[in-house]
Amino acid sequence: MRRIILSSLVVFLFACSIAQGEGDPEPNIIIFTAGDPVFAGMLADLITQDDRIDSEVEVVSNPEVIIMASLLPNTECIVIYSDHKDQVNGLYTSLSLYLQQGGGLVGMREVCYEPSALELAEEVFPVFANDSNRNPNSKGKRARTYIMENQHEVTSGLPETFDLLSMGTYISADDDGNYLPVPGDYEIVYRDEVSNSPLLVTHESEKGGRSVSMPGIWCVNNQRVDVYYGNLVAEDNFVRLFTNSVLWAAKGSTRYDTISTNLTAKLENSDQEKDELRRRAEEADKDRANQRLILLIIVWGTGIVVCVLVIWKLVLAPVETA
Repeated sequence: MRRIILSSLVVFLFACSIAQGEGDPEPNIIIFTAGDPVFAGMLADLITQDDRIDSEVEVVSNPEVIIMASLLPNTECIVIYSDHKDQVNGLYTSLSLYLQQGGGLVGMREVCYEPSALELAEEVFPVFANDSNRNPNSKGKRARTYIMENQHEVTSGLPETFDLLSMGTYISADDDGNYLPVPGDYEIVYRDEVSNSPLLVTHESEKGGRSVSMPGIWCVNNQRVDVYYGNLVAEDNFVRLFTNSVLWAAKGSTRYDTISTNLTAKLENSDQEKDELRRRAEEADKDRANQRLILLIIVWGTGIVVCVLVIWKLVLAPVETA
């Protein structure tokens, strides 16, 4: 109940600010990492430094804020990096509805893992992963070797093969741990060289919502190891892959544009209604003024007639009689 009240309050306050003309809604990109806000800040910096993306970027660590953000009209894209199942509990309903309405999403690690994320890992970030693979790449390093499966907007400026630091990746696997393809409405853009499992999956909803799943982005906050977050964000290929994904999900989705258009139309209609009400009020004021003038003329006329009669009866008539 508290969550519903908070969400309703946020939406109500946003609507009030728009209705009062405080400014058009600016598109926002929300980054959520409950486990490590430092990594969230790194991801935010990558977005703000990209000249192709002009949205405001906010970093949050509370899952309830994500639920509220998914309701706000100006939330253009939500980026989620989760490293524990508790961080994604209760997000399915809000994020699935957000995607269905045309929102953009980028999900990394736990939201792509079915035992933790449940339906999120099937419908919103469709990796269908039920297992993890921590084997090193073919070079013996703790990294994933990305092999391009399909050319896509998110592959722009990237080579067909490259390595990214990672402790492992989540995969859909059989009982022996072998990759198990799962049919669905999604596109595999990059695969892992060792396991052949997806490393980047894109998905579009019927109403234009877009999601990008990145199950192989799996790093830690320990600066002394090779798979440290900071080492990952320093890699040009990761920067390009991540920002391309955010750009594709955010700018290609329809939710913000549709809602902004609807809000603009509603504001224009509201302005027209205000103008019409103002015109009617002015006409009513003029009618009341005219009515008062007519009443005043009638009163004056009646007074003059009464005065004439009084003078006639009390002054002129006695004079004529005499």
